[in-house]
Amino acid sequence: MKLSLSEQLILGILSEQARHGYDIEKVITDRGMRKWTDVGFSSIYYVLERLEAKGLATSSDTQGKQKKQYSITDTGVSALKGEAKKLIAERKPANTHFMTGLATSQLIEDTELNKTLEQRKATLASDLKVLEGKASSVERMPRSARQLFNLSEVLLKAELNWVNKELKRKD
Repeated sequence: MKLSLSEQLILGILSEQARHGYDIEKVITDRGMRKWTDVGFSSIYYVLERLEAKGLATSSDTQGKQKKQYSITDTGVSALKGEAKKLIAERKPANTHFMTGLATSQLIEDTELNKTLEQRKATLASDLKVLEGKASSVERMPRSARQLFNLSEVLLKAELNWVNKELKRKD
């Protein structure tokens, strides 16, 4: 069964434990997923309803103002495992926006390109600092969250290294 990236992300969070929409938003925010996912807060419940309609998630009945809890189904676990294996095995560029900008950067004068790279460098350094600030809480997270933090750290450092080399380059 084909799943959107949003569906996979939310199912993955549900695979850890049953949650309601606000909990899912908190996980996305706390783990820094907002930097790379397009799942907006307003779309979480829409995605949950789609997952439920596909039989991949189920919700508990609520009474009064109690929040609806969602859980992953056995079918959801099976579908998620298959899609996760495909996504991990495939190689697709992670920085498609950045790479597209670079592919068209011949239009930007050197001084402007350097200013733009300096802005990116500052953003990368800030993101790395935030990530490193959360390092102590990472060990208590599920393996998948630890892997995301570790990969993010490695990628940020590698990109910072690349930007620094480009800024020093004299063409």
